[in-house]
Amino acid sequence: MASESKNTVYLMAGVIAALALWGIYLAIGSYLGLAEGTRGYDIRRGLIVFACMAGFLLFWGVLLWNRRRRLGSDDE
Repeated sequence: MASESKNTVYLMAGVIAALALWGIYLAIGSYLGLAEGTRGYDIRRGLIVFACMAGFLLFWGVLLWNRRRRLGSDDE
């Protein structure tokens, strides 16, 4: 089970890329402030959204790395 198929790796990379793009999209939308009452450009709103998405992806990446490391050591 330690050797993952290429399809699994590609799928995981695709999901991570899609989440990163979604985070960028949301950060741009919050930066532009198109909602009623929030007109105006405010970089802080975009940075908060982008930092939250980056933090989530980093946390998820650490969990996946730890799982791979743990499963790799069990097979040896």
